[in-house]
Amino acid sequence: MTSLAAPAREARAATVDPSSGAALAQMQAQDSDTEDAGDTESSRSSEDGPALDPQTEADAAKNRSKIVVGIIAAALLGIVVWGRYVRAKRAKSG
Repeated sequence: MTSLAAPAREARAATVDPSSGAALAQMQAQDSDTEDAGDTESSRSSEDGPALDPQTEADAAKNRSKIVVGIIAAALLGIVVWGRYVRAKRAKSG
């Protein structure tokens, strides 16, 4: 369903400077008008968020594995430092 106000909104959006904050407010107003018009399919998809392409998902998995490896490396370093501390303490007392 298109209304008579839709072409006017598009014309106003074309004249708004995209670098200004008014452009963002205009787009948000259009989004709220679209939801009021009963376009439930597009509002449902906007609630789900953007779909990630496979490359982005692969990068996310790669970053997650890097974090896990970093945590394991830090834990092992802590064990080594603690062991040296204990060994130095024993050597001093004995």
